[in-house]
Amino acid sequence: MIKKILVLFLALSMLFSLTVIVMAKDDYPSKPISWVVPFGTGGGSDQFARMMEKQIEEHTEAEIVVINIPGSKTAVGLNNLMQRDADGYTIFGATTDSIINLVTEVNKYDLSEIKPVAKVQHNVDMWFINSNDDRFSNYEELVAYAKEHPNELSIATTGLNGADSLTVRQIEEHENIEVENMPYSEPGERYAALAGGHVDILHEQPGDVMSFIDSGDYKPIIVMTEERVDGFEDVPTTLENDMDITAGYWRGIWVKEGTPEYAVDYLEEIIKKAVNTEEYKEYEKRKFLHLREGLLTGEEYQNFIEEEYEYYDSVMN
Repeated sequence: MIKKILVLFLALSMLFSLTVIVMAKDDYPSKPISWVVPFGTGGGSDQFARMMEKQIEEHTEAEIVVINIPGSKTAVGLNNLMQRDADGYTIFGATTDSIINLVTEVNKYDLSEIKPVAKVQHNVDMWFINSNDDRFSNYEELVAYAKEHPNELSIATTGLNGADSLTVRQIEEHENIEVENMPYSEPGERYAALAGGHVDILHEQPGDVMSFIDSGDYKPIIVMTEERVDGFEDVPTTLENDMDITAGYWRGIWVKEGTPEYAVDYLEEIIKKAVNTEEYKEYEKRKFLHLREGLLTGEEYQNFIEEEYEYYDSVMN
């Protein structure tokens, strides 16, 4: 008799659990989804999140709340994600720096604790100078000046161990020059630093600083690509200067491992809808984000993340 009651109890428990899962799947999302942006307002990651928020809310039933949590090159934002429940209601705006933080153990998580959802953007990087700087007007002149004046020049980056700083070190080694790395966690501070003459170079994606380019305040002098970029035909590439430095900077969406598969599938679906809207496509072109393949999901994105981890592990360790 006791065995029969126990079997019945277990069967009812399993049925109840399945019912709860089905109800959760049918109801998801039943509340706003928090999008953690691991940088301050105004920069590329913030612009990306807010454009996606707009497209998702206009073209799906989901509601997105963008939360800026800057610090330590995305590390503080990732910590925030990992401290929350794996329920699909918190997503993280991952970048190249997020991988580097895992490699260097700034974030002490294993890659297996992360569930990649989608890579959405893949930028091209450039170096910019102040257009009013009369010491140099192009990349060759800047390198020549840096060799004659070691450690005089400074460059604004997002942090000392980020993807941009790694590129700076690679260029320094190739050109046999030294520039001072000036990290700024807030995008607006970086942009103002070059415009105000507080630094000599800015490492950034062109789409994030188009207002400064259009106004004539910034001048691009080199682009980290294999071929010259439409709209910047006069700007030489790293490959032209015998530097195989073309990785670029990507942005994507992560959730915590253990997030229900139905939530991951739903997030992937609404991301695909958002990036296929006309407004988003126009935004991509305006920001020069259409130059490289952006969208990767599922196994393709998982493989991409693993390859990125291996690459930066080999470079930095």
